[in-house]
Amino acid sequence: MDAPEDYVWPRATSELMLLPVTGLECVGERLLAGEGPDMLVYSLDFAGHLRMMKRVQNLLGHYLIHGFRVRPEPKGDLDVEAMVAVFGSKGLRVVKISWGQGRFRELWRSGLWNMSDWIWDARWLEGNMALALGHNSVVLYDPVIGCLLQDVPCTDRCTLSSACLVGDTWKELAVVAGALSNQLLVWYPAAALVDRKPVAPDRRVSGHVGAVFSMSYLESKGLLATASEDRSVRIWKVGDLRVPGGRVQNIGHCFGHSARVWQVKLLENYLVSAGEDCVCLVWSHEGEILQAFRGHQGRGIRALAAHERQAWVITGGDDSGIRLWHLVGRGHPGSGVSALSFKDPSRPGALKAVTLAGSWRVLAVTDSGVLYLYDLEVKCWEQVLEDKRFQSYCLLEAAPGPEGFGLCAMANGEGHVKVVPINTPAAAVDLTLFQGKVHSVSWALRGYEELLLLASGPGGVVACLEVTAAPSGKAIFVQERCRYRLPPSKQRWHTCSAFLPPGDFLVCGDRRGSVLLFPARPALLQDLGLGGQAEAGAGELGGGGDSGEGEPASTEWGPVSTLRSLHGKQGVTSVTCHGGYVYSTGRDGAYYQLLVRGGQLQPVLRRKCCRGMNWVAGLRVMADGNTVILGFHANEFVVWSPRSHEKLHVVRCGGGHRSWAFSDTEAAMAFAYLKDGDVLLYRALGGCTRPHVLLRESLHGREITCVKRVGTITLGPEFELPSFMQPEDLEPGSEGPSLIDIVITCSEDTTICVLALPTATGSAHALTAVCNHISSVRAVAVWGVSTPAGPQDPRPGLTARVVSAGGRAEMHCFNIMVTLDPSAPSRLACHVMHLSSHRLDEDWDCQRSRHRMVKVDPETRYMCLAVCELDPPDLGPLVAAACSDGAVRLFHLQDSGQRLQLLAETFHHQRCVLKVHAFTHQAPSQRRRLLLCSAATDGSLAFWDLTTVLDPGSAALEPPADPGLPYRLGPPCLTVQAHSCGVNSLHTLPTCEGHLVASGSEDGSLHVFVLAVELPERDEAGAGAELAPQLHVLEEHSVPCAHAAHVTGLHILSPSLMVSASIDQRLTFWRLGHGEPTFINSTVYHVPDVADMDCWPVSPEFGHRCALGGQGLEVYNWYD
Repeated sequence: MDAPEDYVWPRATSELMLLPVTGLECVGERLLAGEGPDMLVYSLDFAGHLRMMKRVQNLLGHYLIHGFRVRPEPKGDLDVEAMVAVFGSKGLRVVKISWGQGRFRELWRSGLWNMSDWIWDARWLEGNMALALGHNSVVLYDPVIGCLLQDVPCTDRCTLSSACLVGDTWKELAVVAGALSNQLLVWYPAAALVDRKPVAPDRRVSGHVGAVFSMSYLESKGLLATASEDRSVRIWKVGDLRVPGGRVQNIGHCFGHSARVWQVKLLENYLVSAGEDCVCLVWSHEGEILQAFRGHQGRGIRALAAHERQAWVITGGDDSGIRLWHLVGRGHPGSGVSALSFKDPSRPGALKAVTLAGSWRVLAVTDSGVLYLYDLEVKCWEQVLEDKRFQSYCLLEAAPGPEGFGLCAMANGEGHVKVVPINTPAAAVDLTLFQGKVHSVSWALRGYEELLLLASGPGGVVACLEVTAAPSGKAIFVQERCRYRLPPSKQRWHTCSAFLPPGDFLVCGDRRGSVLLFPARPALLQDLGLGGQAEAGAGELGGGGDSGEGEPASTEWGPVSTLRSLHGKQGVTSVTCHGGYVYSTGRDGAYYQLLVRGGQLQPVLRRKCCRGMNWVAGLRVMADGNTVILGFHANEFVVWSPRSHEKLHVVRCGGGHRSWAFSDTEAAMAFAYLKDGDVLLYRALGGCTRPHVLLRESLHGREITCVKRVGTITLGPEFELPSFMQPEDLEPGSEGPSLIDIVITCSEDTTICVLALPTATGSAHALTAVCNHISSVRAVAVWGVSTPAGPQDPRPGLTARVVSAGGRAEMHCFNIMVTLDPSAPSRLACHVMHLSSHRLDEDWDCQRSRHRMVKVDPETRYMCLAVCELDPPDLGPLVAAACSDGAVRLFHLQDSGQRLQLLAETFHHQRCVLKVHAFTHQAPSQRRRLLLCSAATDGSLAFWDLTTVLDPGSAALEPPADPGLPYRLGPPCLTVQAHSCGVNSLHTLPTCEGHLVASGSEDGSLHVFVLAVELPERDEAGAGAELAPQLHVLEEHSVPCAHAAHVTGLHILSPSLMVSASIDQRLTFWRLGHGEPTFINSTVYHVPDVADMDCWPVSPEFGHRCALGGQGLEVYNWYD
């Protein structure tokens, strides 16, 4: 391990953090946010651009920012510059900043002052700072010269959980301290000016049964609000706290949170609270909940701010997201449920079905066969028509399209279908399609050019009717185009339909849960030679008026492509076509992204909705390209946003079993349903979306368990990325083409995120999220990285195969493709296609002799993955998995990842396997050897030769003990006892002497050794089986106390340099050479509980990058 003599030692610097947001403060039209020790500055001026202006890095050193206090200006003008005190933990710093004309500048910065105790609150007092400290004392500090002016303790030196300072001068300063004894202590530091002794509390207030975490005082009304561990918010009438001896009265006890309440803020007309349940509640001062803001994920909302003049509430969460919400108050006129008062003696019969024609016209039919119309502008019911044939059983469906499109369809149990123009009901067309019951009807609209009506009858026959309007607009023509036949099933009718652009095919869903593809025209079907034919079973086509019907169809066409039972036995609820994909929803709680290729439907990705929404009723694509999901959560109708993870609208309708209808336009969203014999209507102005802004999207709701870099995309200067960095702040080499690293993170929250990390902007962009796992995702591996159209394609982009694994012994393989999208903030778009999946208990269910075997533990977790690429590549790679049940398992990926098969396993370690790592050894004139290293909780490393695993008659695999079980992997080539406890990090690097192997353990130790690989000569191997290589250790060194905690990240950068990361939050560089590794330098990072690290070279100008994942994400870079 020789080191070069002229080596430049690296120094790591932080360039990006995605950590929990712990502090927020509105300053004029700006927002200050604390993330770790960094301060983020946002512009909230809606007249301009909503964007981040600046990230001020490392403002508090190693401390986390918990609050900001802006010095009041005599003129009250904070739009140009401000003096801000930033505090957190035991640190305090004052900065003077300027943000006039949309440009941020830091004018002055004080030193970082380290207090003797935790700072709970800070307040400006005539140019000085008053600080409330953690053991019930107050200090007065001079921020200019950095000296202590006063230090006054309270006689009750208890530990505090919160504090609030009230007053503008030292003489009138009051302290409200939240003690761990659940009491509030009110005392006055100025009382110590007489005798210099500790000050006794003036008042003690009891009421909470848990620690008080936050307090807010409203001077204009003399109110104090407290948030507590007991999940409650209390409102106290305290009067003027600056005057001693006042009376305290509890006037409100608010219960609305389901977990601890972290933050509370009193406004003139509202009380805002946020807590561990990730909910922000808006209360009246009387304790009534007015609004509930949900959308943050993870462990709660940590920071809260409000802008009263603009009626904004801003929240920052543990998920690193920042959201801006609009206060609308009580009785907001834009939304609500109203009864339409259908019950009347003049309208006999009971309601059977309801539908919406646009968002302002409601249609309802009764069991007496009468169709009624309710116009929201006229606000009255009007009879449209009456037909006794539609008594008792009647289906009702309005045609899609813009407001006032004006068509609806009615169907009964005798095969009759009536198409009704709503404005001219006398021109309705009657058709007799079947000899039996019409099970369902649906519309399919292609722009403004083509409108089809599909009706399902007995035997799975679906009649396709073409509906056109007469030139005069006063009549319609209905002609049967063709008939389809659904696949056999017990409940054989279709449930939904849609045109597949450009309009050659129809996508349908049926009651059996299948998604089917039919040609839209029989001529196209005959030209392509696709689909099946069945005997005609249709009755004659009857009708009245100008129906324009032709001869009855003599052929029933089968589907061109079928995805059988995709959504289970409960059925498909909707199909939507957008952006080249088909989206289907069902009552299995999921929605699918499908692709039509070569006339065949192919599943791309399956996504789950919010927890508890098992009935997904539909999907809508908004004008901005985002999707919203419609569904039923218990007895509520919910509009849910996958992007913001938020319930945009909630209607307590009683469930989806009753007749209901939904409509969404740019003007308003409407949801109508039947309840208690009446029609109830929920309307929200502005459509599905809610008026809130994502200042920064969340990353993960729980800890990041693995981070892997996929590759780098180069964008030309024409694709300039938006940046909050000033030109003088840009790093050297950032001019010209932009380099964007694509990184994958996985988390305990069961999601996998694909991130774009530009090198020049210091920002991160979430491209997509994959939510296929049912439990935590602990490991991810990447291989097959290339460009979308091959190596010769000049367009920027990237494709890769990814395999992920985690809890419940579950593994998924998918393909990601990152392409150019100039309209996106990152200038990139990511497309994900699911390829295959595997679960151990699924294999067990397929075993014929499973009654004689012990079932695989369902709690088995995959701890780590490694991809082993074989020669030749067309064999498909092997995936090695470290398992918590003590096994190392090998999976074989075939057919470009379409098949994932368990090939072999070994229980050599006999305890939890924590890490696996694959590497290759290439010797001249020898076959490339594929080696695998595994590490367990006993500190041992085992090395395996997998080169001949797939060779016929390979000695690397032993036959299974029982038929149907996987092969048994043979004994390892070498075992090394590297540590005394578990190995949490592992890496190798080829050298001229062999392979440099480094490992890090739970006891904070490092172990480095050189592994030599000796291959037998061809003459020694002879003509028989290929001999295994001989492995032995040449040189071995250990560093017993390299870190103070678990070493969870390790990377050998070169034969002379190594970097390690630990839970002690130290990123440490080590020099490798003769003897044990030598310490070079160490950098403190701010991600707690780091679980994984990945390093990679970017470019000669930019050096190396390193991503650390734990309770957040932090990216470092250094130059070689």
